[in-house]
Amino acid sequence: MAEKRIPWLRALVEGTVIVGSILLALALDAWWDGVQERQEERGHLTALLSEFEDNDLVLEQAHATYYQHYTDAARLLELIEDDLSVDEAEEFDRLLSAVLHNQTFHLESGAFDGLMASGGVHVIRDQRLRNRLAAWPSHLTEWTEEVDAVFSLVGSEIVPHLAQLTRLRSVAPPFADFPDGEPPPRIPSLPQTAASRTLLASSMEFENLIHRRAQASWYALRDGETLQLQLSEIIQLLQAGLNQ
Repeated sequence: MAEKRIPWLRALVEGTVIVGSILLALALDAWWDGVQERQEERGHLTALLSEFEDNDLVLEQAHATYYQHYTDAARLLELIEDDLSVDEAEEFDRLLSAVLHNQTFHLESGAFDGLMASGGVHVIRDQRLRNRLAAWPSHLTEWTEEVDAVFSLVGSEIVPHLAQLTRLRSVAPPFADFPDGEPPPRIPSLPQTAASRTLLASSMEFENLIHRRAQASWYALRDGETLQLQLSEIIQLLQAGLNQ
């Protein structure tokens, strides 16, 4: 009985085709996964860029506000040491009103928090950007603590102290408009008297509070500038990622 010949060539060709088909299928899956990851990455980068650019505008506003707070408090401390002329008395009243102006700033973090919570940061290919994003919460916390410290100092210490020494109606800053744009009811103001100014200027606690206001504003400025630098680097990396 003749031996049955094995079609080695045919078997080799068929095996090659099968292996090639498997490798092609795996390559296509890997390619498609890559396409989906790039789409996901682009979505994250776009959302982050929009959020961080909005936050950059908030930080610019905060910087201008705290710089004005610092210079106003420093100038008020100078006037406390002087016998006030008529013009300086008017400046004293204006600065006293500015001291009561209280504003806080908080940055948006919805896109950032969502990215971190979902674990989607792994699709971001730029290691430098991932490092910057990982460090962002610590820089933000430092700045937020200083912002909250300024807000608390004014509301919890400066305003109550002034209320004991003078009429707040004479120094309170004007109210902002209501959300619908209508002006708020007008509250009549009382003139600040020379006796009131003298009483404030002679209060060591008042002077210390104004010094602390200047100091707190300086810390908010310092940490805000650090945060702006970090934010600027993140924005540049996000833009570079979207331009790839």
